[in-house]
Amino acid sequence: MKIDRSSALELEMIVRKVYSCERFGMGGYINSDHFSSEPFDAALIALSPLWQNDDSTLVEDFLSKWEHAFRNDSQSTCDIKAYIQELGTIVDSLSKK
Repeated sequence: MKIDRSSALELEMIVRKVYSCERFGMGGYINSDHFSSEPFDAALIALSPLWQNDDSTLVEDFLSKWEHAFRNDSQSTCDIKAYIQELGTIVDSLSKK
């Protein structure tokens, strides 16, 4: 699923915050160009170092919900704004632990 440039930039900023890096960090994967065509990768990359801070099933539930939304071939759209907001909230929450 392709997303608009503005949304991809929001995802890039969330992921860069987790890693405290510049654009193209982690071998070039942390950039809006990549996230515009693979928006679910932003969650995987951002949450990987944080998931152990989750003492509930918040991360697992989030990943399960959005993986289905992004990777379901029969679904052509999903609420990207809700995805970005939810990812940002989880990252902020887990970063403080």
